[in-house]
Amino acid sequence: MKATEGPDSPIDGRRARGQANRSKLVAAMIELVREGTIAPTAEQVALRARVALRTVFRHFDDMESLYREINTEILQQIIPLLSTPFAASDWRGRLEEAVDRRARLYETILPFYTATTALRHQSPYLQANQQSMMELQKASLLRVLPQSVIEDQATLAALNLLLSVTAWYQMRQEQGLDLATARQAILVASRALTASFKD
Repeated sequence: MKATEGPDSPIDGRRARGQANRSKLVAAMIELVREGTIAPTAEQVALRARVALRTVFRHFDDMESLYREINTEILQQIIPLLSTPFAASDWRGRLEEAVDRRARLYETILPFYTATTALRHQSPYLQANQQSMMELQKASLLRVLPQSVIEDQATLAALNLLLSVTAWYQMRQEQGLDLATARQAILVASRALTASFKD
């Protein structure tokens, strides 16, 4: 085996450093967004990661590529929460569990939703990702509801909107509600919307 191909070779070392820098860049972007920087620049990301600006573009051809990496990191937090089985045996109980889960989920991703909303117009990837998020939200809701509610298009549409990240953003950011009040508002409204349906 050639010296340059061993586990301790210069090539292996460069790869390890490259992966470490890539991870630092993704972590820096996530930190900046969580702190309220809606559209971090490459310069801000490089400064936070403590790397040279050229390192950002060495690992990511443009900021769009960085958004993709960050989305992957966020999905790793979202998927387990959405896929965990419900404890309740009836659909009303599962609906209330879904409200609790989404409150926790949306609170986690709210800074990223705010950032992507601001940047979506200039990013085809973020536009497609928003559509995927909406489809995921609806699919998870359909798994909770009985057929009688699903077949009522107006009620289903209202519930889908009520339990969306868009509604959570409006209550938390636009109305300034605290987390507990926003969650309670969704519970009250969802109960009212489904009150006439049989168990």
